[in-house]
Amino acid sequence: MEVPDGVSKKRRDHWPSETLQAVEAQERRAVRVTGFFLKVKLEGPESPNCHGDNQGDRDFHIWLANSADDERSDAVVVELTPRIRALHPSWSRTNLNRLIANKTRVRVSGWVLLDPEHPDQVGKTRATVWEIHPIMMIEVFSGGQWRGL
Repeated sequence: MEVPDGVSKKRRDHWPSETLQAVEAQERRAVRVTGFFLKVKLEGPESPNCHGDNQGDRDFHIWLANSADDERSDAVVVELTPRIRALHPSWSRTNLNRLIANKTRVRVSGWVLLDPEHPDQVGKTRATVWEIHPIMMIEVFSGGQWRGL
């Protein structure tokens, strides 16, 4: 997906109205994507958690790629928010890291979001600033079928 010019590192209230409308149209889309988790990280203070220090209020950033052998620079960041994670006790870092270690195929469902805070990471630790944020469902492919995590 294209990233509009002039959005990087800018608050949305500083975007031109046509840019805001184009992004909002994309962000109304629910998506389901299959792939492999490469890494999970408890994110630091950032705008979604009001730059707070409490680890329980932070998102998990997870890198989702087409292959378990891909680099993070080829991956899309998908995020688990604290409120959604609280509804799914099995979505722990331990279980997510187990999926990574076992190279388990996953399917995530969630909402498209443009995160303009990370343009410097594109091509290094992510393929785009478009994300799936928040993830609403995680499924694993096991025994020939998809099962909820």
